[in-house]
Amino acid sequence: MFKHLITKKRDAFVDWTEKEEIKVYNKIISKSKNKLDPIKEKELNFPEALYPIKEVPLEWWYFTGHLEDKEKKKKLGFEYCLFKFNPLALRMGFLPLSLFRKKPFLTFHCAITDKNAKSFIIFQDSGIIHHQDINYGALNLGLDSASLNLKGKKFSVKSKSKDLDMDLSFNPLKEMVKHYGNGYTVMYAHPEHRTYYLTFPRLGTKGKIKFKGRNYNVKGLSWFDHQKLNLPKGSSLRGWDWFSIILNDKTELMFFVLRNKKGLVHKFMGGTYIDRNSKKINLLQKDVDIEVISNWVSPKTKITYPSGWKLNIKKLKLNLDVVPDVKNQEINRMFTTPINYWEGACSVIGTKAGKKVKGESYVELVGYDKRFSTKILQSFYR
Repeated sequence: MFKHLITKKRDAFVDWTEKEEIKVYNKIISKSKNKLDPIKEKELNFPEALYPIKEVPLEWWYFTGHLEDKEKKKKLGFEYCLFKFNPLALRMGFLPLSLFRKKPFLTFHCAITDKNAKSFIIFQDSGIIHHQDINYGALNLGLDSASLNLKGKKFSVKSKSKDLDMDLSFNPLKEMVKHYGNGYTVMYAHPEHRTYYLTFPRLGTKGKIKFKGRNYNVKGLSWFDHQKLNLPKGSSLRGWDWFSIILNDKTELMFFVLRNKKGLVHKFMGGTYIDRNSKKINLLQKDVDIEVISNWVSPKTKITYPSGWKLNIKKLKLNLDVVPDVKNQEINRMFTTPINYWEGACSVIGTKAGKKVKGESYVELVGYDKRFSTKILQSFYR
């Protein structure tokens, strides 16, 4: 009882401090000559909609996929993400980061899930500490350790580090998907979280990966997401569960739920089902039932994450079990975020209209890091 009271008062103090810091921060940036892109509804066309925009508070380019070296009988999951932040949208306490750095900067992480060995390797980097290149007239991003390029309709990525090298090319097998109708939505209100969200849900993928001293020639399927967000301050949004699923009947599914700082599921849950011909069906909260069937506790951070799900979508006659290929796919806070989170490769089995289906998935779990040190970091830097 006494411990609970202390925790409650401590958290209330952190919340109060954050509100006061935001007030000062808002006064400072209101006097800035530079302004942020408000992320308002507009027409989104390929390829320009994927290009970076200097004034956008936050945007990312995210590849996840499942690859195989058939000769060596090695099955891998991978994730590769470049984030771009505008310093004016970030604060350190009550001070805008733009007081210390004027130009937008990249952060990067990539990871490999070894499905055979049940292991997980991650590498992270940042344009704050290393050289970076951002081309605002194309999709051409680079760090010392990573690069992303788009030529025509084909993507290519590279990364190089002591423990993990990656050189992959991607060929879209379906049209670009604009979620929520035209690619724009207000995900969360009070204040408004506005976003553009675009996806290539199925890309043929091939290339080379090296880790643990071994080289692999890989092929498989991948998923690509691009989002631009406005990063409002003073929001109660603290996390989300996000699913991307590639099924063996040439259909795909994206779905997510949002949670506030109390851990409650927000009313906004949404997603998209993409049929064989790239036609999309929008999914609402009432359309999808998600049941957590297992949990996993990180031995390092002691954070508890969901670790297995049942998805039921009655309007599609779709029932799926989603199970992690490796339990420990936790990403440690470093360059990309002040929190720890879980993101990893999963396997999918189930039925659609009574017929068996299977597939592969990536799941991202953000907001389960409830440590006090994380609350301090989130209140001070976000």
